[in-house]
Amino acid sequence: MYSVQEIVAAAKAFADPTRVRILAALRAGELCVCELCDALQVPQSTLSTHLQVIRDSGLVQTRKEGKWIYYALDDHKSALTNPIFKFFSAELLKDKTIAGDQSRLRSRLSCREEGECCVGFKSPSKQKTRHL
Repeated sequence: MYSVQEIVAAAKAFADPTRVRILAALRAGELCVCELCDALQVPQSTLSTHLQVIRDSGLVQTRKEGKWIYYALDDHKSALTNPIFKFFSAELLKDKTIAGDQSRLRSRLSCREEGECCVGFKSPSKQKTRHL
């Protein structure tokens, strides 16, 4: 069972469109910060602010691998997140922003080597890359 504080923290995580987009992207599996930035087309500073709220909610777990930090939905909190996504699934399937995120995410994940991020952040021109 979840405490009132855990429920409120989860509600805060879902109370912003960008955080919903982040959580929806993480349903595809573990992602690094640069993959999230590129897929959602948000600056790293904006993403970090939202990820802090999501981390505080306990809905995600993190791991560091070299220069990259990976985020994944916490399996122990899936009883909170899965019903929310299921309840709103019809609306989310029609949402053009989330559909664009998913399309960019699929493209971005195709750049991985051996299942790991190796590109870093892509520049807006997509000609240069920079690492964390």
